[in-house]
Amino acid sequence: MLLEDLAKDLVEVTSSLVGGRTINIMNTDGMIIASTERGRIGSYHQGAKEAVQTGKVVNIRKDQLSRYPGAKEGCNMPLRVNGAIIGVVGIYGDPDEIRDVAHLLEVYAAKYYQMEAMLRPRLSEAALRCQLLSALISPPDGCMSTIYSLMDRLHIQLSFPVTTAVISAPQDLSLPGHGELLCRRLEELGFLDTGSDIWGVVEERMVLLAGAKPDRSPQALHSLPDGENGYRISLGAPSGTLWEIHRAYDQAAVLDQSGSAAVNDILQIQTRCQYMLSSTAVDNTEFLDTLAGLLRTAFPPQELDVLVSSIQCYYDCGRSVTAAAQKQFVHKNTLQYRVKRVLDVLDIGRLPAFWQEYLVRLVIQRLNRSSKP
Repeated sequence: MLLEDLAKDLVEVTSSLVGGRTINIMNTDGMIIASTERGRIGSYHQGAKEAVQTGKVVNIRKDQLSRYPGAKEGCNMPLRVNGAIIGVVGIYGDPDEIRDVAHLLEVYAAKYYQMEAMLRPRLSEAALRCQLLSALISPPDGCMSTIYSLMDRLHIQLSFPVTTAVISAPQDLSLPGHGELLCRRLEELGFLDTGSDIWGVVEERMVLLAGAKPDRSPQALHSLPDGENGYRISLGAPSGTLWEIHRAYDQAAVLDQSGSAAVNDILQIQTRCQYMLSSTAVDNTEFLDTLAGLLRTAFPPQELDVLVSSIQCYYDCGRSVTAAAQKQFVHKNTLQYRVKRVLDVLDIGRLPAFWQEYLVRLVIQRLNRSSKP
């Protein structure tokens, strides 16, 4: 993105112009992406997030620091390019004492980015698309005006319902590095329109927002894993409005982490059940981490893998000991013994069978999720 590309240079240049004061550049998520205090890069700045949400300067005084995690006293000003907020620039100091120099910094930073946007139009457009994507997949929180402004600037008008897809690459590939290749493949499938759709890489995964068109269907994505071995597709529910896109993204992101198939479409009943189980696990992580900890303490890793595999097979076979034992290539008594050991350690042997299975499946979800890199 243009903001990240230029932020480091900007803080180094402007710091000397304002007497060596600490300067931070934050993105629209409130994360510090460049700073003269390098140790703060990558940390969250509540004041910056508030400046993005309100579109106003956020002055923070010493007696207000408890209200702004990650912040220091100073002025935090929305950084606008052609009317759209692309980030926040902050300067350290007593707001009453640095008001004039802060305003100077705000004007200089905006002009700097506007000039670079003119010199680098393609990069600027990509940056704006990434900002738009970030805004759409986050809870609205009053930023709809920014979304409309960005869509107008980019001449994008999504047709509803919008399909939200999260695409993960094989472990040996880097999506940022293979993004263009993947885009070409999606265009060949007749799904991606790079002129009107919104897409970008978020946390090493491609996120694609595709508007409805008569000549394309989400089913086209189902052929991607076959055509590009190892890619994984997760689809959220169709979004009827801009306000619903962030929920569809949350669904697709959870399925990307927990889905068991190459294509995980939440409109399919089996995938929907998988999502409900996974989202419940996410919402109750503290309790489930406690139960998972009991198993990790009681059993060495290899033994735990065997026990988890056995009890999961038992439940997948409809609690049939005979069927599960055959699939596990063990005697029925061995299978029953393994199941009982897990239930005893979790202390849920006296619960009804449905409750046992529900809790064990949630714990397995948590164990699998925490073991992923």
